[in-house]
Amino acid sequence: MSITTANTEKTLLYKLSQDDEKSFIDIYKSYWHKLYAIAYNRLDSKQSAEDVVQEVMTSLWQRRKEVVIQNLDAWLSAATRYAVFRQMTKYGTQRIESISSQSEKGYEQAFDFHFLDKMLKEQIHQLPEKCKLVFEFSRQYGLSNKEIAGELAISEKTVEKHITKALHKLRQKFTKAVFLLSALEFLFR
Repeated sequence: MSITTANTEKTLLYKLSQDDEKSFIDIYKSYWHKLYAIAYNRLDSKQSAEDVVQEVMTSLWQRRKEVVIQNLDAWLSAATRYAVFRQMTKYGTQRIESISSQSEKGYEQAFDFHFLDKMLKEQIHQLPEKCKLVFEFSRQYGLSNKEIAGELAISEKTVEKHITKALHKLRQKFTKAVFLLSALEFLFR
C-alpha cells in the first residue's frame, strides 16, 4: 500500500467515524466489486453475493464509531468471508427433494431421511460454535482442512481436533437414533 493510499484510507476512516456519509459512499464504491467477487466466488449466486456485501457494508456503517480498522482492505475482505460462511451455515447448499412426489415406499425412506437430516442439523447446531463452524465447512461445503485453517486463522491441527470432536459427538447421538428407527420400523411392519 502506498503512503498516499494509506493516508487516503486513514482520512476516509476518520471521516467515517465522524458520521461523514460521503466517506462511506466512497468506501462502498471503492470496495463493492472486490467484496462482491469474494462472496460470489464462494456462493455462486448473484443475489446471495449482493446480500453479503450489503450486510458487510451495513455493519461497517453501524459500527463506524466503535471499530478500529488498521487496514480497511483486509478488514472488509475478512468481514466478507465471515459473512459468506454465516450465510452458508444459515441456508446450506443442499435442498431436500419434495416428499409429495414419491411412492409410498419412497415416502417412508424420505421420512426416515428427513427425520435423520433434521436430527443431524439439530445436533450440529448444539456443537460449540467454532467446532460447529469447522464441521460445517468440512462436511457440508467440502472445504479442505487447509482451506478452513486459512479462513478461520487457526492451525490445521486445530481443525482436525474440531472435526474429530464433532464426529465423536454426532456418532454417539446417531447410534441411538438408528436404533430407534430400526425398532420403530420393526414394530410397525
